[in-house]
Amino acid sequence: MAKTIGFGSVLTVTTTTGETDIGQIRSISGPGVSANDVDTTCLDSATNYRTFECGLLDAGEVTFGTVYDTANAMHSRLAYYMGQRSSKTFKVYHGSSTGDSDSFTAYVKGMSREVPLDDLITCDYTLKISGAPGYTT
Repeated sequence: MAKTIGFGSVLTVTTTTGETDIGQIRSISGPGVSANDVDTTCLDSATNYRTFECGLLDAGEVTFGTVYDTANAMHSRLAYYMGQRSSKTFKVYHGSSTGDSDSFTAYVKGMSREVPLDDLITCDYTLKISGAPGYTT
């Protein structure tokens, strides 16, 4: 069984000119799918234990941290997308830009910069996934 390390992984966003790398990413987390619990317990249930059915699925969020770069157009573009409240197609390639991938439609839900005294300026982004993510292997 082949093992894949994170080094070389790429996060892209689809723009009017095609897929564009976001660049200078240090880590990516997600997507993480979870189900909503629907309580089906009734007053006349057979036992005094709650019963549940699986509800709707939520694909969750993707978070990623970057080394912030004012010259990186995509870093500014993500802030623009957040202000526009627009959804885009994103793709995470695992291990290389030709590796297996996760693709999803999402909007930029949040971003936060950190400006330390004696280290790199970083920016963390949160993408909220809308609909089902696509997984390829």
